[in-house]
Amino acid sequence: MKLVQWTALQRFYATVGSSVVVLLFAALTYAGMTRQQEIQRRADRSGRIIRNLELTLSRMADGETGQRGFLLTGDEKYLAPYGAAERDVQRYLSVLDTLTRGDEHQRARLDTLAMLSRAKFEELDRSLAVRRTSGLDAALAVVATDSGRVLMDEARRVTNDLEQAESGLLQDRLDRETQYAREVRIILVVGTVLAVAAALLTNVLLGRYAREREIAARELDRHNARLREQSEELELQNRQLHEQALEMELQQQQLQEQTGEMELQTEQLEQANDALQSAVSDLERERSAAMAARAQAEAANTAKSEFLATMSHELRTPLNAISGYVDILSMGIRGPVTDQQVEDLDRVRKNGRYLLALINDILNFARLEAGQVEFTPADVEVRDILLGLEPIVAPQMAAAGVRYSCDVGAPGVRVHADYERVRQILLNLVTNAIKFTPEGGSVAVSCGCSEESVTLSVVDTGRGIAQEKLERIFEPFVQVDRHLTSVSQQGVGLGLAISRDLARRMGGDITAESEAGKGSCFRLTLPGAVASRGAVAPRNSSVDAVAEDVHTSGRTR
Repeated sequence: MKLVQWTALQRFYATVGSSVVVLLFAALTYAGMTRQQEIQRRADRSGRIIRNLELTLSRMADGETGQRGFLLTGDEKYLAPYGAAERDVQRYLSVLDTLTRGDEHQRARLDTLAMLSRAKFEELDRSLAVRRTSGLDAALAVVATDSGRVLMDEARRVTNDLEQAESGLLQDRLDRETQYAREVRIILVVGTVLAVAAALLTNVLLGRYAREREIAARELDRHNARLREQSEELELQNRQLHEQALEMELQQQQLQEQTGEMELQTEQLEQANDALQSAVSDLERERSAAMAARAQAEAANTAKSEFLATMSHELRTPLNAISGYVDILSMGIRGPVTDQQVEDLDRVRKNGRYLLALINDILNFARLEAGQVEFTPADVEVRDILLGLEPIVAPQMAAAGVRYSCDVGAPGVRVHADYERVRQILLNLVTNAIKFTPEGGSVAVSCGCSEESVTLSVVDTGRGIAQEKLERIFEPFVQVDRHLTSVSQQGVGLGLAISRDLARRMGGDITAESEAGKGSCFRLTLPGAVASRGAVAPRNSSVDAVAEDVHTSGRTR
C-alpha cells in the first residue's frame, strides 16, 4: 500500500502553524496592553496635576483667610494657617514642576503661577508687617490698594488655563484609552477565533494522517507476520543444526575448564601452604621476642622497685637523722649556739625537708607507674574535705601574705573517691597556688556540682602560665618558668603529674586554665556519689599524716 505524502505547506502548518498564530496574537495583545498602560499613566499624571493646582489655589486662599483674621484681631494665632499655607503652596508647586516636565506650554503657565504665588505672599507679608508696626488702619489702606485681589484673580486665571489644558489632555487620553481598549478586545476576539480555527485545522490534518498511517501499519503488520513465519521455520532448522555443534563444543569447554580449575586450585593450595608456614615462623619469632621483652621489662621493673626501696631506706633514714641532730643542736642540748648558728641550722632543716619531699615525689611517681598505689573509694562528703584544708594551709598563707577563701558548697554534696587521695590532690593544688601567688594576692577554693560529677576549683591571682606552656605542666619532670622560681621552691616537676594520675585512677580528671600575669584556675572533677550509698568519709586522720601528704604531693607545676 502506498503511503499518503504531505505537502510542504501541510507539514509546516501541522508543526509550527498554530504556534505562529498564538505568538502573533500574544504580541498584538501585549502591544495593545502596553499602549493602554502608557495612556493610563499619562491620564493619572493629568489628574494629579489638576488636584495639585486646586490644592495650590485653595492654600493661597487659606493664606488670605489667615491674613484677614490677623488684620482684624491682631492675634498671632490667626497666622498659623497662613504659615502652613505658604509651605504647602511651595510643596505643591514643586510637585507640579516634576509632573509637567517635557510640556513647555504648561511649564510656562506654571512659572507664571509660581511668580504670582510669590508675589501674593509678599503682598500678604507687607500687610502683616504694616499691621504689626502701624496698626489696623494702615494695614487696611494697604489692602485697599486692591493689589492682592488682582494677584489672586490672575492666579485663578492661570490656574484655570492650566486645568483646562490638562483637562483637555486628560479627556483626549481617556478617549484614546477607550479606543485602545476597544482595539485590544477586538484583537482578543479575532485572536481567539484564529487560534480555535488553527487548532481545529491541525486536528483535522493530524486525524487524517493518523488514519492513513494506521491503515498502512495494519497492512505492513500482515506482511511482517508472513515473513516472521518463514523466518521462524529457517531459524528452527538452523537451531537444530547448531545445537548439535554447541553440545560438542560445550563438552570440550567443560573439560578444559575443569582442568584449568584443578590447576588453579593446586597452585592456590601451594601458595596458601607457603604463606601459612611463613606466618607460623613469624608468629614463633614474635612470640619469642615478646617473651624476651616482657622478661626484660619485668626484670627492669623489679630492679627499679628494689632500687627505689633501697634508696628510700638509705636516703630517708640519714635525712631523718640529720633533721633530728639539727633539732638537738637548735635546742642547745649539746651546748649553747649563737643566733647565726641557729639561722644556719634552720637552713639545714629546710633543705633537708626539701630533699625529703623530692625523694617522696620520685617514690610516689614510681609506685603509681608500677600500680602499687592502693585506692579505697567511698562516698565522701566534699564539705568535710574542704573544711579540713584551712587549718593545714593557714600557716603557709600567713607566711606568704596571701588571702584565703573557701566556698564549701551545699551540705550533702558527695563524691565517690578515696578520701586521702582527694585531700592529697587539693593540698598540692592549694600549696602550688600559694607558692606562685605574690604577697597581697588571694587563693579561692570553691565547689560546684552537676548531675553526674562534682568540680572542686582552686583559683589564684598569681603570675599565671602562658597558653603555649599550659599542656606541659602535667608532664612528669616538667616545671615551666623554672628560672622564675626560687631554689627553695623548685621541685622535680612531679606534683601535678602525680595529682592528675591519682584523679584519673579515681574516674576523674584535672584541667587548668591560665593567662600569663592574670592568675590560674585548676579544676578537679570527680564522679558524684550514688544516691543509694551512705557517706563513709573518714575523719580520723591525724595532722601529721596530712603534713606528710603535703610533703609527698610534689608542690610543683
